Amino acid sequence: MIKKFTLYMGLNDKETKCQKISTVEAYKIVSNLIAKRFDGGTIFEAQGIYKHGNGTIVTETTLRIELLFAETKDVREFVDLLKELFNQESIAVQEEQINSNLW
Repeated sequence: MIKKFTLYMGLNDKETKCQKISTVEAYKIVSNLIAKRFDGGTIFEAQGIYKHGNGTIVTETTLRIELLFAETKDVREFVDLLKELFNQESIAVQEEQINSNLW
């Protein structure tokens, strides 16, 4: 059993509520950070949908980032860095115990 982390990071800036960094540039930034900090990862582009406290429904380009063979402490530091770099209020993190092998 290993840990699998799935991060969901919207690309809208928390103040302006608009995307300031292009999706391609965000991919590059995140890919480089993953390569420096982890043994590897996978990035998908997704469409995130959520509701603000005032009831406003928002859709935004979202990066889904999957990390295997990572430790919780390292993922938490990575999330904190991403929040700072992309001016995010929060990033959803899913942690699972999975069976996984390299064949």
